[in-house]
Amino acid sequence: MTSPTAVRRRSDNRLTAAWVRAENAWQRAVAPRPSGLPNLLVLVGFPVVALLVVVVLVALGISGNSSGVYWQSFGSGSADPDLLAGRPQGIRSDEWLVQSSWILSQIREGFPVVNQSFPGGMDATIQNDLPTWDWSSVFRPHVVGFLFLPLDQGMAVRWWLPVLAALVAAYVFAVTVMPRRPATAGALAVALCLSPMIQWWFLPTTIWPVAWAFTGLTAVLWAFRSTRRWPAIVAAAATGYLTVTMVMSIYVPYMVPAAVVLVAVAVGFLVERLRTPGVPWRRTLLRLVPLAVAAVGAVAVIGIWALTRLDTIKAVLGTVYPGQRLELTGATSVEALGALFSGPFQRSLQYGAVGGISVNQSEAAAPLMIVVFLVPALLWILVSAARRRRVDWPVLATGAVLVVLFAFLLVPHWDALAHLLLLDRSTDARLRLAFDLLGLVAVALVAARLDEGRVRVPWGPASYGPVLVLVTAGFVYIGLRIGQSNVLGASHAWRIVVVLLAVGVLLVARRWIAPGAVLLLAAAVVVGGGVNPLYRGVFDLATQTTAGRAVTKIVDREPDAHWVGIGGYVPTAMLLETGAHSYNGVQTYPPEEMWHEIDPSGRYEQIWNRLANVNWVDGDGDPKLALPVRDQIQVSFDGCSTFAQENVQYVLADQRVTDQCLTPVREVTQGAESLWIYRVERR
Repeated sequence: MTSPTAVRRRSDNRLTAAWVRAENAWQRAVAPRPSGLPNLLVLVGFPVVALLVVVVLVALGISGNSSGVYWQSFGSGSADPDLLAGRPQGIRSDEWLVQSSWILSQIREGFPVVNQSFPGGMDATIQNDLPTWDWSSVFRPHVVGFLFLPLDQGMAVRWWLPVLAALVAAYVFAVTVMPRRPATAGALAVALCLSPMIQWWFLPTTIWPVAWAFTGLTAVLWAFRSTRRWPAIVAAAATGYLTVTMVMSIYVPYMVPAAVVLVAVAVGFLVERLRTPGVPWRRTLLRLVPLAVAAVGAVAVIGIWALTRLDTIKAVLGTVYPGQRLELTGATSVEALGALFSGPFQRSLQYGAVGGISVNQSEAAAPLMIVVFLVPALLWILVSAARRRRVDWPVLATGAVLVVLFAFLLVPHWDALAHLLLLDRSTDARLRLAFDLLGLVAVALVAARLDEGRVRVPWGPASYGPVLVLVTAGFVYIGLRIGQSNVLGASHAWRIVVVLLAVGVLLVARRWIAPGAVLLLAAAVVVGGGVNPLYRGVFDLATQTTAGRAVTKIVDREPDAHWVGIGGYVPTAMLLETGAHSYNGVQTYPPEEMWHEIDPSGRYEQIWNRLANVNWVDGDGDPKLALPVRDQIQVSFDGCSTFAQENVQYVLADQRVTDQCLTPVREVTQGAESLWIYRVERR
């Protein structure tokens, strides 16, 4: 009779042999090219899968937009049938109120270069990343869908294309650095895109800089490593194209952190190449020619674009806010430092709890600071290289840019140098994006170095990473506890995230890279997954509400009539989405004609000369302007005023307006929302 021990040994042998065969097959499948670059299957496998997912979502018209917020006002019944998962985020008004409303306005007007919603018009190629029949749309691929597809599919393209680009760019960079680890690269790329920084600021202006930074780093590595010219040329061309795409968003605060990371790490790779024995420096520099040509081409395109709309750019730069806003060095408080490390606690943001972190969820959004927790492993790698009389330049560059970032946040009185580095063009909240980018760079470099030497960071140095996780989490916890913050009670998931981060960075340092990356991904899922909903289509106020259809009829009948919306955000959004010519909406810069009509003396110029939402309230006499917050202009309206009598024909209000110069046209109640349409009567 066979003993149990013998049976178990044969089973173990079979399992071991199967494991060895599977491991060998995997290693053959992921074996890099002789140049050290990933093979074609590794390079395109993950991007193809991601692309297929996006194609399906676009075909179904599914995106993460929060326009379902309007269901709370106009919906009938308890559930929005188009809300597939999650819930709309009211705080994401830059997306569902501002940009989506302007997009629908562009659609109603036929995608003009100058949108005529405001009297005098506004340049749509500068404002809010809008679709237009302008040559510059070639460099805004995320808006092209609106030109050729139905609204729902166009919105899905706009939503998913930038994040697909960021996902693929991050993956390709990571798998270029560690070509035998495609699964790890994929996990890191997804974790990056699930960062609260990206999810709570999910706009093309936020995400294109991420795609650009990693595409640029990949272009540098391919230029050095590829034995053929075309990969380097393709990567360089992609970098040049994304440079134009990013700059046309004109939102500098997110460009700066991406540029700082790209330049610093790229210099590290360049110096590493130049210091490699037997590599001629002239040949190395010649390999960068495609990237230089792409940069020159991008600058030329941007220059033409800027020159052809110079007046608009001058108007934007000449505003009181944001104008040419500069930040001071060392302005970060202890509370802001705690907010920077609040990543593990960010699940609470999804329940509206932000006390002790910031004023709202978007401003509170923070990275998981993986790069900081991997500093002990990076230092060990640097010391190990130094013992071999080498300098690991990319690792050193990663550490150096980390030091510079913290110096900008915490150390005052070096503003001139910070200005030279462009750091003061961002803010402490936007600069956080750099830490997310550095997190992926750090994991990839640690994995590559440990794989190269087939070593592990010793338990002592490796354990400092988890200690940093616990110390920073404790620092944030104590601050929130002292401040009696609602964050701690809203969700207890931070305990899980802290454990995931601590174990994840330990596994990475100990060269169990794939399991470590999976745990880091799990942490990102907890804090960033579910921030944005899955929503079918777009809630269109012009077609899905009775009031919107009523306004549309008047607009079709009297296309030159001018409107004012009184009350909250609904009248403003409805006027934009119906294509009405109105004095409501978010202005990137002040239209001269509109403000000359409202404030002919220029008395309130310091209030209206800014990027802001223009909203109206019931009042008496000539328009009076107030500034509740720096990006909200409040204007009073009286139908009998000279301004109204000369310029306004209709009023849309979410409240009854008692004004002897206004005649009711229609009252509409739908769901929880009541709206009134008035005609301005001439005296």
